[in-house]
Amino acid sequence: MSAIYGFYVNLDERGDFYADVRAGNGDTVFEIRAGDDGGIELIEDGFMRGKEDLAGLADYLKETGFIEPDAELLGMADFERRLEEEPESEDEAEPGF
Repeated sequence: MSAIYGFYVNLDERGDFYADVRAGNGDTVFEIRAGDDGGIELIEDGFMRGKEDLAGLADYLKETGFIEPDAELLGMADFERRLEEEPESEDEAEPGF
């Protein structure tokens, strides 16, 4: 089964933008921040078409090695829903008595 990652927009107002990509364990693997001028480099450089372009962001993250080539990048709601659906691994399961 391929890894999944979630795209979280933490701030998007008045020209300020901050988002991060999280692994299933909650670790942030990549951050996107608007510059002082409000521009977002990944959009300005043509990797993303807009702030919500998950396909463009996923391609960039795969090409640069931030996520695995077969990984799936999901929006926050879909990511959290998928995490809830996945069974716990034996390492994370509580021991039975």
